[in-house]
This record gives sequence, C-alpha cells and structure tokens, in this order.
Amino acid sequence: MIRKLLLSVALLSMISSCKKETAFKEVKVNDRYAISIPDYLQPCVDLHADASFQYQNTDKDIYAFVIDERKKTMESYDLDYDINLYFKNIASQPFHETIKNGKVSPPQKEKIDGHEALVSEITGSVDGIEVYYRMGVIETPYAFYQILTWTRADKKEEFQPDMNMNCRNLKHLLQEAIMIQQIQLLQNKKASCSGSFF
Repeated sequence: MIRKLLLSVALLSMISSCKKETAFKEVKVNDRYAISIPDYLQPCVDLHADASFQYQNTDKDIYAFVIDERKKTMESYDLDYDINLYFKNIASQPFHETIKNGKVSPPQKEKIDGHEALVSEITGSVDGIEVYYRMGVIETPYAFYQILTWTRADKKEEFQPDMNMNCRNLKHLLQEAIMIQQIQLLQNKKASCSGSFF
C-alpha cells in the first residue's frame, strides 16, 4: 500500500514538473524566407521600422523580428560585407550604443539552412529593466538576415529554448534565388543584344 502511494506521488510530481512543449508555426515572409515561431506570438508592426517580420506577446513579454537586407541594395551603396563585418558593424553595433551596460557575447559560428550564421546573446538594461536578447545573423548568396528575439532577463530560463529554436530555423526560399537568376539572365540578354551590328 505504501509502495503504491509513493509511486503515485512520484508519478504526480513527475507529471507536474514536465514543461509543456511549445508548439511552433511556420510563417512565410514575402516569398523570401520562412521562419518557425512559437504559436503564442502574434503579428505586430511597431517593433522596428526596417523589419520584414515582427511578432510579439506582450502578456508573456517576449518579442521577435527579422530584418533582411539584400546584398544588391548594399552594393549600390558601395557596402561590401562578409558575415563577420556585417555582424560587427551592422547587427551588433546598436546594442553597444542603446542598451545600458550592453554586453554582446562572442558570436558562435553555425550553419542555418545550409548557410553561414553567427549566433550571439546580448544582455543589458533598457529603461531600468534587465533584458536578454538572442540574435542570429545569416548570410545567403543574396541577403543578410538578422533574427532577434528578446525578453526580460528574469524570463530567460523560461523562454531560452524557444528563442534558440527561433534563431536557428529561418529557411531561405528558393523563389528569390530563382527570381534574381532570371533577372540576371534577362540583363545579360539585353547586354548581348544591345551590341553594335555591322
């Protein structure tokens, strides 16, 4: 009898200590990329003016956005970055300037969807509140993607697995690559057709 009671108590405590697994949903953005996000996030429009993807849950106090910058556009401004320089000069620089006591961890090199990526943690204080950010920067042949998720520092343990998953699951869609290749082919045809005839 005591054995059954102890087994029941142990089983109940195991069940109650298990954290519910977060469900993720995939969101496609402008036929350029897809990203899987926790299903508790909802779309919004006021996190960052340059973001192509913005989601939040104000009740849980967690936020996410993606900024995608096409290399062609950057080249038109004479900006030629590799992923390391982009991370240092574009992605992480604002944190040193806007977050009090902002600390950016050395980026870890990874492969995300087969592309070079750098993933980092950022901590500091905003308006007197300690914050925790998770940032991923991905370089594809055609663009750089900044994936940023953040919450209050006291919620880091609760949301870190979801934030890690969010930073590591962007998929570059082939439509953009095909579209760019088609444009380049058309430009090459135009250039070869505009030659002088004798």
